[in-house]
Amino acid sequence: MRLVSVTRILNEDDIVEAFVRHNHASLDHMVFLDNGSTDATLDILRQLQAEGLRLSVFQTIAAGFDEVAVNTWLYRMADQMHRADFVVFLDADEFITTTDAPLADLLAARPVQDRAVAVPLVHYFDTVEDDAAELIVPVRLRWRVRVPTGVTKMIVRGGLGTRITIDAGNHGGTLDGRPVPTPRAHTVALAHYPRRSGWHDMQKSAIGWLKVLAAGQATVDQGRSAHYRAPFERMRDAPGTLLVNTGYLAPPVDHEGAILAPITYRGGPLRYTKANDPARKAFMLALHYAEQLARQHGTLQDRSPEARQIVTAWNAERRFLF
Repeated sequence: MRLVSVTRILNEDDIVEAFVRHNHASLDHMVFLDNGSTDATLDILRQLQAEGLRLSVFQTIAAGFDEVAVNTWLYRMADQMHRADFVVFLDADEFITTTDAPLADLLAARPVQDRAVAVPLVHYFDTVEDDAAELIVPVRLRWRVRVPTGVTKMIVRGGLGTRITIDAGNHGGTLDGRPVPTPRAHTVALAHYPRRSGWHDMQKSAIGWLKVLAAGQATVDQGRSAHYRAPFERMRDAPGTLLVNTGYLAPPVDHEGAILAPITYRGGPLRYTKANDPARKAFMLALHYAEQLARQHGTLQDRSPEARQIVTAWNAERRFLF
């Protein structure tokens, strides 16, 4: 039973080492597609590979949103290059947990007609009680939502080639043009750490929504990554409600809605992850992304006379206001 994970990654140097070390124990190979990281993510992945961990890293520089094409390409890489029996879709903030057997054994026991299985996400989050000095995210973040959200990710059987398309978010897909049935795997879950601090949340929301806007109105209308829109607009229109909000930056524990249930971290100590200031990192990454957008905008005009003509027309517009 050969298991290969595929992961899109962008600026995850606070969690990527723990992610690799923990999940590597359940997998035969890990494939990454970097989207232009400007922090230490790639350096950490290089060092992990040099240490002997089985991983491959590709890169694409895409300022916009193209998840369906990217996710489908990742599946085909795992299927064709690594002959995966199952392709495990993981974001860099998701950690495999199982209750009674290794993941390979659980998947090997699935009926042959199961082309995919759905694995629930269990959301963990930061609180004021976290030990800020602890660099291993799943050790530091111990509180999770009490009631499951119902959100799942797919694990897809290999060998489907070009017949399958993977949706944005890896929550579903189509096989031969029809939705893939995804029976639920009840003994597997993904511990999910989407917010490691308030600053991290602002950084993800800002860049996430800008990627959607950069992809054009059709992507906006499809509702892609719509959960980033409200926090982005709040940062844009009323930043003070977040920047001076201690309940947002260091939230108290919600004892009714949360439960203390840390996972068993299987990755051992970290060797390459360094402590960083989340506010400083958020500011730097936002500027890096803004620079990337601006450079692509300029390059588009340099290479396309039609694009330059459109921008020139925009610049020539004059509107009477009052």
